[in-house]
Amino acid sequence: MFEFQNPAAFLLLLLIPLLYLLRYLKLFKPLSFSIVLADWGGKAFVWNGKIRRVVSVFATILIYAGFLFSVLAMSDPVITKQEKVYTSLGCDIVFVLDSSPSMAAKDMGEMTRLDSAKATIQKLALAHDGTRFGLVVLGSEASVYVPPTSDHSTFIKRVDEVSVGILGNGSAIGDGLSTAVCHLVSSGAQKRTIILLTDGENNAGQIHPETAATLAADNGITVYVVGIGSKGTVPLEYIDPATGKEYTGYLDSNFNSAALRRIAAIGNGRYYEVATLSEFEKTFEAVAKAEEVVQNYTYRTVTQSFYKTIIFWAMLLFAAGWFIKRIILREMLSFRYKKSLLIRSAFLGAAFVMLLLAHADIHWGTYLMPVQKNRAAVSFVYDISNSMLAKDCEGGLTRLDAVREYSKKLLSRMNGVSASVVLAKGDGISVIPLTDDYVMIESLLNVMSPSLMTVPGSSIGKGIIKARESFTDNYSNIGRIWVFTDGEETDNHLKSALSECIKAGISVSIIGFGSENESEVLAGDGKTTVKTALRSSRVQNAIEDAKKNLGFYKNQVEIQFFNYLDRGAAVKLLNQTHASENLFVSYEAKPVPRFKLFLLLGVLFFSLSFIFTEFDFGLVKKSGAVLTVILCFSLCLTLTGCSDSTADVIRGTFAFGQKQYSKAVSYFNSAKETAQENNKEQELDYILYDLGTAYSLLGEESAAMEKYLLIADSAPAAVKYGAYYNAGIIAHKNEDYENAIEYFKKALEVDSTKLEAKINLELSIQNVEVNVKNSTSQATPSTDETRDNRDMEKAVFERIKENDQKQWKNSETNSSQSLADDY
Repeated sequence: MFEFQNPAAFLLLLLIPLLYLLRYLKLFKPLSFSIVLADWGGKAFVWNGKIRRVVSVFATILIYAGFLFSVLAMSDPVITKQEKVYTSLGCDIVFVLDSSPSMAAKDMGEMTRLDSAKATIQKLALAHDGTRFGLVVLGSEASVYVPPTSDHSTFIKRVDEVSVGILGNGSAIGDGLSTAVCHLVSSGAQKRTIILLTDGENNAGQIHPETAATLAADNGITVYVVGIGSKGTVPLEYIDPATGKEYTGYLDSNFNSAALRRIAAIGNGRYYEVATLSEFEKTFEAVAKAEEVVQNYTYRTVTQSFYKTIIFWAMLLFAAGWFIKRIILREMLSFRYKKSLLIRSAFLGAAFVMLLLAHADIHWGTYLMPVQKNRAAVSFVYDISNSMLAKDCEGGLTRLDAVREYSKKLLSRMNGVSASVVLAKGDGISVIPLTDDYVMIESLLNVMSPSLMTVPGSSIGKGIIKARESFTDNYSNIGRIWVFTDGEETDNHLKSALSECIKAGISVSIIGFGSENESEVLAGDGKTTVKTALRSSRVQNAIEDAKKNLGFYKNQVEIQFFNYLDRGAAVKLLNQTHASENLFVSYEAKPVPRFKLFLLLGVLFFSLSFIFTEFDFGLVKKSGAVLTVILCFSLCLTLTGCSDSTADVIRGTFAFGQKQYSKAVSYFNSAKETAQENNKEQELDYILYDLGTAYSLLGEESAAMEKYLLIADSAPAAVKYGAYYNAGIIAHKNEDYENAIEYFKKALEVDSTKLEAKINLELSIQNVEVNVKNSTSQATPSTDETRDNRDMEKAVFERIKENDQKQWKNSETNSSQSLADDY
């Protein structure tokens, strides 16, 4: 939706007709360039007055157009759209993608089979932002590229990285399917789905595809199979990634459709064959529709601004008009108006500088943007610098081994909370996106070492910044960052990283490992010995500095440090992961753009360029009344706001009318604090009601309920009725019918004539009666779950975990760093 966020700025356009009105009243005298002998240089004279006049008028139009564009930029035109933010899980889909050489066959139009599969997968991911996607790639072996994650940007990026032959020349379909099952089995999603994309038969690996499909069915996972490509002779061309050798020729394509159908049947899914890109897209649409589930969600407003582009054109128009007048028409050479022209040029130059500053997008100050949250999500940041190899932890463990054991115990008690993993050394790298696939995380923990990263040094701050980026916008996650480190840092980025997390409303817990007493450890060159210890004081000082600099924030989040041996430390961490069924409000600090201020100053300088060059100061007495009106008008235009709560209420009401509920909440919160400071109780009641209504329309029902219940008993009847009635609606919507009954009764006590309250009261009473009846008649069914295949499942999953660890080990570098400061 296109709208203007500051439409009052268009009042400044009245300055143009006001200028011509003042000229008409003879209060302003426009500069006219009549011919005088003083301007004559003794040269031959040629009359070209008509052309000059047309060019001068054109230049004036350009300048006025620049003024118009400046006002347009100040009105802040934007396009706003509502994006869904999911508060519950939907469906998890893991793609098992064949990367064997036959997938390079070019029989999908102008695309290879692999490229068409990748394009269709990415298109599906972009269209279903509430679904979590994962990727398993199969060749001679199978590997997890992405665990089921809500981080679609990471998923799409890693799909792009898949190439033909990347895992060898075979097709280990059974291994690929069982790997997907292993990484889906712990998912808390409503539906779990595997989509196998292949053009061949199972000719590698140790697990039969039908065994893997049985495992999927036993765990409630649906398997769809898509056979890719046409049958017959098709052209093939690819480069082997292992050798760099190019292969070209023809492929006799004749995959076993019957075997693929059996896999789909065992997995309680369907089999599809696709020979074109359009068939591919239709197949994915059918699967997505079949696996569609109902999810809870709310909305967030996304705004696209255009003021920088408009300011650029304003500067261009101003510069063109000034160039024509002063350079081409040489108006600066007029002896009669030389002083006036210099003054006007100075003011116009100042106005142009203000436009440059506005275009520079300068920010200072912050405002708090309310954001609703309900699901905890944790990002693990592991310091894997060489100092973490010091053996000074309890039981003779290295710091890294102690981190490994501590993390596994935390994971075993996190109850499916989504987590991501960031490795920090000389830089921060996100290695596992947000997922509840703890199998993937544990496989990394088992092989975690400094050799997984080649960047020397130790930067805890960069790891924290990368962790902050791992929290996705499409889910209402409460961000928690847990940092496991010894506090050794070589670049001093910790304080700035903590400040950024405070601004974003993300809590950070730093868990220290190691002894306070120094011990020796080898640096990255394998030769130099350096002293290392747990630097608790450095970390605590960084935390205190970050809090001190940002102490004015109302959304203070937990930034804490404790030793891993501290009693109750793990409990403090796990308490942060407790899920909430209800939404609550957190705040993110947003910088305040100041382009409007600079544009306003630009308009002021532009106006002064006419006042000081055209106004007849000899008529001050005569025009005193007119000047008073003009000054009052200018004052009203330049005053952009005040600290009084009434002004904030007006702004909030205007934002509410524009359906900018987040902005309205911000204004109403500011008004509430001002009213509380000034003890304006009745005004506070109205503000609380407005605030609750705005929260309710944002879907933040728990916050809305809190505001409604804060309204005093002495509030006006209309406010009390509205608060009780809306609270009843929220309780009824959340199926809390008993409280809904109480709220509707209180609303009717305030105003017994309201029919809608009576109707909703009766509905709530009926729902309570239905619930009681259902609870007494409901029986708990008993089921006999078969466990015949559990041993096989355990053996398969153990093999998958070993393979995952092998993949992580393959990422290690064997090249020793010749850097003595790598610790």
